[in-house]
Amino acid sequence: HLGSGASLCAMHGGASLATTMGFSALDGLMMGTRCGAIDPGAVLYLMEVEKLSLEQVGDMLYHHSGLLGVSGISSEPRVIVRHEQDEGESGERARLALQLYVRRIVREVGALVAVLGGLDLLVFTAGVGEHNAFVRERVCRALAFLGVELDDGRNAADAPLISAPASRVTVAIEATNEEWVAARDALRLV
Repeated sequence: HLGSGASLCAMHGGASLATTMGFSALDGLMMGTRCGAIDPGAVLYLMEVEKLSLEQVGDMLYHHSGLLGVSGISSEPRVIVRHEQDEGESGERARLALQLYVRRIVREVGALVAVLGGLDLLVFTAGVGEHNAFVRERVCRALAFLGVELDDGRNAADAPLISAPASRVTVAIEATNEEWVAARDALRLV
């Protein structure tokens, strides 16, 4: 689930075995404006050395970190990627933000694959997952060691099935429908 928020879930037989989510919406993957998993020492540093208040640290971690904080440009990968070739600091920060974003996804996929003991299906969903072919391509290229191969044309077209015929792992795109899930769960409570 790659959107403004982001998380991964290892599923087996329709049940979640592990997830990147934690206690708060800050944990896990790097997101649009949220930091994702962070060394608690960084928070102590911000408060002790940089003299930021609890409120300032909270605002930074929730609203000024992630892709926005690293790139200094935007929380949206499609905007950041347009700056990768820029000279100077803006290009360097754009490249770093996207590299870190992809690396964190790949690292966490690896951890979840270890929990599962293998990978049959990789599904991209939410705004970034559904509409950013270059993010999917970079993630899947880094996961090639698992046998992931993309069909470049289908990936560029945001097709529902984007893996190449020879791929050992099926790669798909699934539209997010959070409202439907919330409504279904609400009906169960009635």
